[in-house]
Amino acid sequence: MSAREDLAARQASLVAALVAGAPPPSGVDAERVRIQSAALLRKRGRSLAHAEPELAAALGPRFGTAFTAYAAGRPQDGCSANDADEFARFLLKSEHARDAEVRRVARHIHLRRLLHRATRAAPFRGHAPEPAARPLPLG
Repeated sequence: MSAREDLAARQASLVAALVAGAPPPSGVDAERVRIQSAALLRKRGRSLAHAEPELAAALGPRFGTAFTAYAAGRPQDGCSANDADEFARFLLKSEHARDAEVRRVARHIHLRRLLHRATRAAPFRGHAPEPAARPLPLG
């Protein structure tokens, strides 16, 4: 393995340790990785709460523990909106779904995301509008 390939493998190993709960690579301080991983998890949770404040409000003080349970070993895939949709689906399958407000907000987020995906994926079936006639230049 070349030095470049070795470095790439070590970097991938470090990223996995930071965001997916994998063990840190050899030679890296495990405690520092744990601290940074926790900070990244909190940052991800704040980003999701910012993207979907109604969901964070519905969960209230339970947001942190619910998000930590969801995110454990589950790296973010895509943007905060995708993460919020996955978190909403997680909540609908968890004990948090017993709370009517959490259930309502989680369903709303999931359905909105499905609609967004469906409208982006659907081909345009109408006719393109005719271009507007341009006035002829005078002079």
